[in-house]
Amino acid sequence: MKRVVLASYPRGNPQPSDFRIEEVAVPEAGEGELLLRTLYLAVDPLIRFSLDERLLSGASRMEPGAVMVGPTVCQVAASRHPDYAPGDVVEGRSGWQEYSVAAPDRSDYRGPPRKVDAALAPVSTALGALGGPGQTAYEGIVNVGRVKAGETVVISAAGGAVGSIAGQIVKVLGGRAVGIAGGAAKCAALLDLGFDAVADYRAPDFADQLGAALPAGAEVYLDNVGGDVTLAVLAHLKRGARMPMCGFIAYYGMGMEGPGPDRLPGFYRQIMAKALEIRGFAGIFAGQKGLAAIAGWMKEGRIRLAESVVDGLEAAPGAFSSVFSGHDHLGKLLVRVAPEA
Repeated sequence: MKRVVLASYPRGNPQPSDFRIEEVAVPEAGEGELLLRTLYLAVDPLIRFSLDERLLSGASRMEPGAVMVGPTVCQVAASRHPDYAPGDVVEGRSGWQEYSVAAPDRSDYRGPPRKVDAALAPVSTALGALGGPGQTAYEGIVNVGRVKAGETVVISAAGGAVGSIAGQIVKVLGGRAVGIAGGAAKCAALLDLGFDAVADYRAPDFADQLGAALPAGAEVYLDNVGGDVTLAVLAHLKRGARMPMCGFIAYYGMGMEGPGPDRLPGFYRQIMAKALEIRGFAGIFAGQKGLAAIAGWMKEGRIRLAESVVDGLEAAPGAFSSVFSGHDHLGKLLVRVAPEA
């Protein structure tokens, strides 16, 4: 089988050359274990935190030569565990490899592999709308952002896995959704998903577009980006605005200090002057309640699936690297490793 390993720690944004594809024997499942055949893997931006040469945050740090970590959807190829049968589809974190072994009774804090109901939605959604990104979108909009009908919510990285779902949840709640994304095509796709207005951060008139989209300001800002985009949004936030923060991709790969100048004083001034409420959060806390709500809204046609798929395990390093360079894919970016049996 093939697997992707870390060849060297990235310097800044990841590059395909930071990874290596190896061929090894297919493992065997022992007592109480499962042999999993990978169907899809997710190239989540947060994986970057495991690739810091010096650990700053996160639950893990990879060593060169280790199999790349990350969430996957797999099919049980062989089972020596009573709760799983061959053919079951599960979601877990088996990494970037064609086959893996899982021990449900010895799982980490994320728990045993979660069974996926293929009748509910395409199994790939277990890595997107009905997985971690969906939980994050729900937590950010419903629990942390506390969005109410009539409020305006601006979302950075709105074309991504979290943002594209978050904007649709805003609409379900009766709010006004304003998305920030890169490129005219992605912005048009957001309008097609139901966003009320968009602003293209790549455009030379981004500031004017943002002002036109937020004529009366915004009560909530779901921040996935940080950097210049967030500085531009701050000027449009109302007094007492809530700012759920679930990502800062503009700074991924940096250490404690980024390039100057120091813009923290101005940021602090905005926090104080506008009495902003800023809270970082992890989407996993939304739990099954958030996923159940999203599944219901999908069934009602109020949330539409947004995902992009590239084929082949060999595509994983390039797909992951593209996440940090403004790719043109809409929604959750997945790598299809194998078809369902």
